[in-house]
Amino acid sequence: MFSLDIPFHIARRSVYLRQLNYDYGMLKDTELLLKLRDYEDSFVERKSSGDSKDWLKTCIAFANSGAPGYPAILFIGVKNNGTVEDNADLDSLQKTFATKLANAYPPIQYVTKILNDAGKQCLAIIIPGSENKPHFAGPSYVRVGSESRIASEQQFSELVASRTAKASEILKWKNKPVTVHDLNVEHAVHALGRIASTSEMFVRDCNSFYVTLGRGEQPVSYPLRNVDISFDHQKPRLAIEIRPV
Repeated sequence: MFSLDIPFHIARRSVYLRQLNYDYGMLKDTELLLKLRDYEDSFVERKSSGDSKDWLKTCIAFANSGAPGYPAILFIGVKNNGTVEDNADLDSLQKTFATKLANAYPPIQYVTKILNDAGKQCLAIIIPGSENKPHFAGPSYVRVGSESRIASEQQFSELVASRTAKASEILKWKNKPVTVHDLNVEHAVHALGRIASTSEMFVRDCNSFYVTLGRGEQPVSYPLRNVDISFDHQKPRLAIEIRPV
């Protein structure tokens, strides 16, 4: 695996280019060509130059459905059978693609490569699974087999919950007191009980990654992966349980 400075695009309402160290060593040209000629699946799709109406939908589905960082590929300028089209205007295709991706929210990161196959050229758009999902452009989309479909109510709820459910509930108690339970390590639970200590703290802030609690002027942060939430019915107020690292 290696890193290489290559152009990438972030779709914003004003489209621009930057440089990013993007490690796509697993997607060399030879491997991209194999994927180009193989069957479409959940993370590979081919579109002709004139079939631009589903580009945005497909990219949103890739970003929403893939594991964070796992690359999906949209080939543009390619027929359904994997044959590269003749005389595709790649510069125009890249500009059209960037304009369409500007409608994605939050912005979707992607990498564009020009792929050569038997003297013909097409675009390979590499879209990593997003840590900022869900992404939207009207309805939300997910990949089902080799198709991009509108997410069901349950799928939409799962996408939103995967990012915001715990943080959103904690933020309702921002600058308010909560009950904090520090838990014992698992092997000590039988002898010492589940809860090691209980205290009152104030919620200072919370995002998708960590919660910040305060005792007086001394804030302390905990990864959300080590935090569970419940409710203290005696107070009544939110209860935060912190598992030992």
